[in-house]
Amino acid sequence: MPAPAPAAAAEDWRVNDVLTSSLLVLLALLAAGGLLQWRLLRRRRRQQRLRREGWRLVHELKAYSAWIESLRGEPSPSAEPEELTSAQALRNARAIAQAWFPELGQVMLRLLRTDSLLMAHLWQQKLLRLSEPSEWLPYQRDPGYWQIRDGQEDLIEEIIARCQVLTGERGQPWHGTDLDSDFLGPMSALPTGPVR
Repeated sequence: MPAPAPAAAAEDWRVNDVLTSSLLVLLALLAAGGLLQWRLLRRRRRQQRLRREGWRLVHELKAYSAWIESLRGEPSPSAEPEELTSAQALRNARAIAQAWFPELGQVMLRLLRTDSLLMAHLWQQKLLRLSEPSEWLPYQRDPGYWQIRDGQEDLIEEIIARCQVLTGERGQPWHGTDLDSDFLGPMSALPTGPVR
């Protein structure tokens, strides 16, 4: 058998080189595409989880607000003045914010402070009602109570608005997060503002 001509051998080598380099480029493109798709999927899952946690945070904040309304101006029956504690919903909201929304730390701290102020105010009013009934005001007409409660509701709405931005849902209304009858259920008959 005759030896292949040098020109034919060079031509075969170039074809093999082109095929090999094309195959390597194709494999590199497939790997890059797979990596990009994996990163996009991972990012989408994280965004979905962040959105879910945002909804949980909003729910816990509104449950806390409903709990405060259900107290009807009385301190929590399970707490003594020395151990003022917030509702479980507020503790849950704080845990969610710490784990998923550290950017909300300062505003959550302000909400915790207003909770302490409100509990202290409720205990003071209860003691006043027991010791000086003529000086006591029901919570519906108590301007101090409503100043604290309005501040709490403003903070809750601020947290919700910031949470919407952090979850990428800015501009989209989150229905059912206000103190409405769907959220409160049987507590919907509670007054939601001062009686003048």
